[in-house]
Amino acid sequence: MEPQSDAESVFEDFDEVTDDISGIRWEDAPALMLFTFLVVVVGMQFFTRYVLNDSLAWTEEAARYSLIILTFLGSAICVRQGTHLMIGVIYRHLPRAAVKPLAMFSELLTAGFFGGLAWLGMSMIERTSRQMMITVPFPKSYAYTAITVGCTLAALYGLINLWRIASRTPEEIAERAIGGV
Repeated sequence: MEPQSDAESVFEDFDEVTDDISGIRWEDAPALMLFTFLVVVVGMQFFTRYVLNDSLAWTEEAARYSLIILTFLGSAICVRQGTHLMIGVIYRHLPRAAVKPLAMFSELLTAGFFGGLAWLGMSMIERTSRQMMITVPFPKSYAYTAITVGCTLAALYGLINLWRIASRTPEEIAERAIGGV
């Protein structure tokens, strides 16, 4: 067997992409339904604009708000699964004494960030409660409510991950690269 190059050993740290959907839980249903809605709306938008040459006005706004909401609901899912933005490979190459504090700080930062966004979202819900969307007959506060729910869930999952990291050894953290709820 040939010795591996440094580049090949780095790629061993990345998970293989599979079609396994066992990680999907009931909390993911709203995001999956919204994603399906987004695909349908963008398909309608494309069809009416480029095939019929007469686009539906509401599809652009509906797609925009759906994508924004999906981003924050998806963020909560990523925090729950431990797949949010981080460089997990770093944990495998750090001195063991630094792994746990860095992982805890990272998760605390994530929970704090989303908690702060949720706090700001509460004021945006109140500020936009009387403002209507332009082409869709809903108040803008509906979108901010969904965004705030996503941020609140992400903050809660971050706190749960923080608690779980506190109970793990540095070796487990480095092996799992934080993991998830």
